[in-house]
Amino acid sequence: MKIVLIPHLKIRLKERKIPQSYPKVIIQNSEEKYKDLDTGYDIVVKNMEYNGKLRPMVVAYAIMELEIQAVTIYPTSRQEIENKLKRGRWAKNEED
Repeated sequence: MKIVLIPHLKIRLKERKIPQSYPKVIIQNSEEKYKDLDTGYDIVVKNMEYNGKLRPMVVAYAIMELEIQAVTIYPTSRQEIENKLKRGRWAKNEED
C-alpha cells in the first residue's frame, strides 16, 4: 500500500529535524501498534535515533482507500506511552 505524507507531517519533520525517511520506516517496521481512541488514528512506535539518542518515535496514520496517510510524527518516552494506555487514550492493536 502506498504511504503518503500529508502536509502537516512534512511540517513536523522539518520543525523537529526528523529525517524524511522515518515515517515510512516506522510504519513498515513498527515494534508496537496502538489505536488512538480519541482520534481514530492508527499509531505505530519504533525506537529510532533522534538527537543522538535512541527514542521511541510515534507515527499516527489513517488508511484511506488504497493509501496510508501519515498524519504526524513525534518523539516520545516509555512513560508517555504507558500514561496514554492507562488513561485509555490508546489501546493495543495487534492487527496487521
